Amino acid sequence: MNYKITKNDIKLNWHDLLWGYEHHFLGWKDVVNYANKKIIEESNYDESVIELSMIDKTTTFKIEKLLKNIVKEERFYHTDKWLYIILLDLFNKRDELDDPLGKVEEIYENFDYPEEIESFVRYMPNTDDYDPSKHTYEENINRLYSKWENYLISKKEKFID
Repeated sequence: MNYKITKNDIKLNWHDLLWGYEHHFLGWKDVVNYANKKIIEESNYDESVIELSMIDKTTTFKIEKLLKNIVKEERFYHTDKWLYIILLDLFNKRDELDDPLGKVEEIYENFDYPEEIESFVRYMPNTDDYDPSKHTYEENINRLYSKWENYLISKKEKFID
């Protein structure tokens, strides 16, 4: 699954790229495009960046090693940026999906149940005084979408360049 990260002006670094590639959120072409962009924008870059920029379908097996050469040190990676990227992408495509809130539930599980998105996971109980039984199904769904949008708005400043 590839995300239009540049379209959303989300600034990624090599650690983000490595994690996204290892977890199949980015494809090999995304990595090659990023390397090409870095070569154009920066004058000081690692030899591995040049090698990455020349990767093609027959040499994709080199990508992970080259990314690790660039990153050099493995450190704990905070997944909150990728959580935001994926949720933003899904929110923007929600009208094209059969069950966008079901996708949110999958993300909630895949990212080890982050508390910050519980408010728009359908099966999670409400933490405020809202009583879903006093509202229509559509009102309840719209409320979840509103909470999802509020999450994206609250994180935008942190991740958008």
